[in-house]
Amino acid sequence: MPSPRPRAAPRPPIRAVILDMDGLLIDSEPVWREVEREVFSELGVRLTEADMLSTMGRSITEVAAHWRRHRPWPGAETGEPDDDAIGERVVDRMVAHVRARGEPMRGVREAVELFRRRRLRVAIASSSPHRLIDAVCERLGLGWVEVRCSADDEARGKPAPDVFLTAARRLRVEPAACLAIEDSPSGVLAARAAGMRCVAVPDPHLAGDPRYAQADLVLGSLAELDAETLRRLE
Repeated sequence: MPSPRPRAAPRPPIRAVILDMDGLLIDSEPVWREVEREVFSELGVRLTEADMLSTMGRSITEVAAHWRRHRPWPGAETGEPDDDAIGERVVDRMVAHVRARGEPMRGVREAVELFRRRRLRVAIASSSPHRLIDAVCERLGLGWVEVRCSADDEARGKPAPDVFLTAARRLRVEPAACLAIEDSPSGVLAARAAGMRCVAVPDPHLAGDPRYAQADLVLGSLAELDAETLRRLE
């Protein structure tokens, strides 16, 4: 007689939410692509929409290194300008946009209020650098979010889990008790590799990407996230 299959260990209740930022909290992904197109065009590299979507979720220095290898510009082999300098150009323009015209994505304010009512700890884990994370928090009234983690501080960016694990450690919450919310396929892979539950809110340009199927739940926007949905994830 076959042995009964062992039951899966029960998951701990959700104690913390770890949020991606660009395209999830703030409507910045189209601006990122516009700014990337401008900066790389100044270097002599013409990037298509598909090119930029292919690197979505990576840090801007990783993006610069990627195009240095695959679309080298004059001076690329000698490191002129270097990846950090390219990243600074892009981030300068992004920070200026956020401060002047940044707008929250649909459902952000309601979702954040839900987390606060549930007394969940909240962190941001983004591929963007700290100064852009800080600018977004200031613009959206999220100054109370004290744990703000950038993949710039990690050895590996998304889809590696490093930035999510750092956020969980700083929150003092085990990864299995964290819910990650992401809009990019690489972010979903990073959250799952960290051992976290994951809700995906896909970027419309990438909605057909099969990697989103690895999320526990896929929503059209944060406006669809409510108390009952959180309970179903536990």
